[in-house]
Amino acid sequence: MTKRRKWTAIPGLLLLALCAVLLSAYSGASSSQGRGPEQPIAFPHPKHAGPVNKGGLGMNCVYCHSAANKSPDPGMPSMQTCMGCHTVVGTGKPEIKKLAAYYKGGQGTPVPWERVHKVPEYVHFPHMRHVNAGVTCQSCHGQVQEMDRVYQAASLNMGWCLNCHVNGYDPKKGLQAAGYDPAKVTPANGYTLARADSTSGRKRARYDCASCHY
Repeated sequence: MTKRRKWTAIPGLLLLALCAVLLSAYSGASSSQGRGPEQPIAFPHPKHAGPVNKGGLGMNCVYCHSAANKSPDPGMPSMQTCMGCHTVVGTGKPEIKKLAAYYKGGQGTPVPWERVHKVPEYVHFPHMRHVNAGVTCQSCHGQVQEMDRVYQAASLNMGWCLNCHVNGYDPKKGLQAAGYDPAKVTPANGYTLARADSTSGRKRARYDCASCHY
């Protein structure tokens, strides 16, 4: 190959490298805002997690997503958790029959839920750090207790995350998003308000690269 041909090949190699980088970034990209895939069972969050005064049961998120406050992944409810109620409750309803078909008396398989929220593979989002810092589920996931089908309410992109880490999280707004009255959140009532900066009223977090990319 002549010297001239070598130089003319460089733009092609650079383009190839750029395509490889873009393909890698796309394959690890986060899920799309507004995405709400159809699930194998139409789980009614408003009935389970909705407020009692609106006909819901007022169940806490961690009753089903029991690892949210102790693991990076919030986890999905086990079949035993679901069937603990639905062996006797609503057994004749179509969606409960689907659930029972997966369960098969404890010998079946887990429900193959479709994932809704996903961050890129090179990003770590430890649920337990956020939950234990007092960040309410609705602050990131939206009003799930009102969603007939769960969808991704926020973008989950880097700017969205940094906005909270840099500008701070408002615990009172987080409680309001979860349906609580901040004025009634006291240790006497079994609640603890996340500690925030006394001047701004916001709770700030680290935002160096290693906080999320490690």
